[in-house]
Amino acid sequence: MLKAELKYITSHRLLLVALIIIALIPSIYAVTFLKSMWDPYGKTGDLPVAIVNHDQSATMNGQKLTLGHNLASTLKDSKSLDFEVVSARKAHQGLKQGKYYGVYTIPANFSKNATTVFSRHPRQLQLHLETSSGHNFFCR
Repeated sequence: MLKAELKYITSHRLLLVALIIIALIPSIYAVTFLKSMWDPYGKTGDLPVAIVNHDQSATMNGQKLTLGHNLASTLKDSKSLDFEVVSARKAHQGLKQGKYYGVYTIPANFSKNATTVFSRHPRQLQLHLETSSGHNFFCR
């Protein structure tokens, strides 16, 4: 029975071509899918992310702390993502328009909270992250 089927398939060229194409469809899909997922973090340096710095400087042991400015500058210089320091208005407009994948906001009390690190009641340093629901690149 198998010999008869193979003989029938090989004698009908159109059927043979159709079977080959049907057999290649999963392979084409697999290669395309694997290529798209092979290195998901390889191009993160091209993902635009806005930084909004509201931090006010603080004084600790007679020295001026500008941690928000330092953090924004360090992030901007890093190659992990394409960070851009912008105003809050520009960041939120860019997020709505799809220009940015996310917005990191450094709150006004960032440096001030850092001065409490050695006190009895230290306050946590917090960054606020707002992501684009359309891009969904970041996890919350």
